Amino acid sequence: MALSIAPVVIGPALHAQVDLTARAGVTWATPLLRDNIIEEVEVRQKLAPTVVLGASLPIAPRYDAGLEVTLTSSGYRADEGGTTTDLGIIRTGSVTLGLHGPVAGSFRWRAGAGLLGYFPKDEDGIFQSGGTTRFLAGAGIDYRRPMTSSWQLIASLRYDFHRFTTDELQSRGFSQSQGVQRISATVGLAGGSR
Repeated sequence: MALSIAPVVIGPALHAQVDLTARAGVTWATPLLRDNIIEEVEVRQKLAPTVVLGASLPIAPRYDAGLEVTLTSSGYRADEGGTTTDLGIIRTGSVTLGLHGPVAGSFRWRAGAGLLGYFPKDEDGIFQSGGTTRFLAGAGIDYRRPMTSSWQLIASLRYDFHRFTTDELQSRGFSQSQGVQRISATVGLAGGSR
């Protein structure tokens, strides 16, 4: 009897503690590739529309552990000797596990690590051998403002860093990966126990 009641009592209590977020915004990134052998060559993504979905659970009275999935899509281009070439569309997808806790008032910090994948629309240029997946580390801050008893407005600022290279770059003699920094700003809704 007790075992049959436990899921009914425990299930809603745990479900109420889940914090869900959905946000949209933009991501800016430093160049994927920069080289200066004969003349400077730079491959850079354009400002990317961004969608973020997240879920977290409390692990202590003031701290949560969570998962965020981020998707971006933008054009990218090469600048070489004063000439700009459009290289098509590139999408990225990342999954990060993180911890977050209070800063002050409505502000919360977040730190996490995960994986970031590059998915070019066309396998060409630096992606001629396909996309690539890289380790990612980042941090950020969230601002939350209650709208109703169940929903909050959330604004987030994120910074992350990863090393970038592809199989095609390595086959062309670019043996060293290059650091890429990204900054995203998003707004959306949060619902759950917070």
